[in-house]
Order: sequence, then structure tokens, then C-alpha cells
Amino acid sequence: MTTSRLALLRVISLAATICTIAACGRAPLEGPPNLRLGRDECGECGMLINEDRCSSAIIVEDDGDRAYVNFDDVGCMLDYSRTKLDGRRIVGAFVRDFDARGWTDANTASFVLSESQRVNTPMGSGILAFADPAAAQALQTRDGGQPHTYGSLAAARLAWLRARYGHQSNPPP
Repeated sequence: MTTSRLALLRVISLAATICTIAACGRAPLEGPPNLRLGRDECGECGMLINEDRCSSAIIVEDDGDRAYVNFDDVGCMLDYSRTKLDGRRIVGAFVRDFDARGWTDANTASFVLSESQRVNTPMGSGILAFADPAAAQALQTRDGGQPHTYGSLAAARLAWLRARYGHQSNPPP
């Protein structure tokens, strides 16, 4: 083998090694997903996500592997988080702002749990998220409902389900 061919093989081998290392060293998922309306399925109820204003997502981690789970309704995200994690942990939670329609971190969002008859959400939870607390307050003043933080919302959702469906250990959504 000639010296130039040997040098070329070394360069190709080095390039392949660098590409392999770069692929293995991908940064873990973080931040909200790129939601594909009409194509992404709700991780809880299985419906196609067609409405962005009430959608949400979590990043779950299992043994270092991360994946998005998308939802058509914040209520579905709360139900999934309560019943279907199966040992995985949530490392990020995101909700769509009901008015501005952009993603916001669920931990900093303001929520309104309204009467589901007054505000339509895809699965009837009545839960709306807002990045701006003033926008949440304005909706609450106009349409009623209870203000919540992400931390208080799970217990409120479970109480709502139990009141609606009775005292079951795992009420249906």
C-alpha cells in the first residue's frame, strides 16, 4: 500500500471515529418539544393533538435516556404523571400559554382550573395555563375558576376527578 493511500485511510478512520464520538455525546433533551399538530398523539388518551392552546409536554428520564411525552390537555399530563411513569422521572414539564400559544415552563406558569362548561379544553379538564399571571387573573375574573400553581394543580385535578367520578383509587380521565 502506498504512503498516500495509508494516510488517506488514517484520515477516513479518524473522521469516522470523531463522528461516532460526536453521535454518542449528544446533549440530552431539554426544553419544550416541537409539537406537530395533527400528527403527535397524546401520551395519556391517545388522541391526536389538534389544539395547541391547551397542550403540554413532559420530558421523562429512565437510566439516562430521555424522551418527550406530549399531551392534548394539561389534565392528561397530570393524570399520566400520577399513573404511568413506571419508575421514570420527570425532568421537565412544559405547557402552552392559552393566549400567546407559546411554550412556558410549567413550574413558572399560572393556571386556572375553570368550570369545564365555561371553557372548552380538548379533554374537558378546564385547565388553562398562562405565562403571565395577569392574563390568568383576567380569565379567572371573566369566567371564574380557581387559580393554581403547577405544584397545587395535581391535587386539585385529583380532587376534581374524585368529585366527578367518585372515590376510586385511579379515576378515569
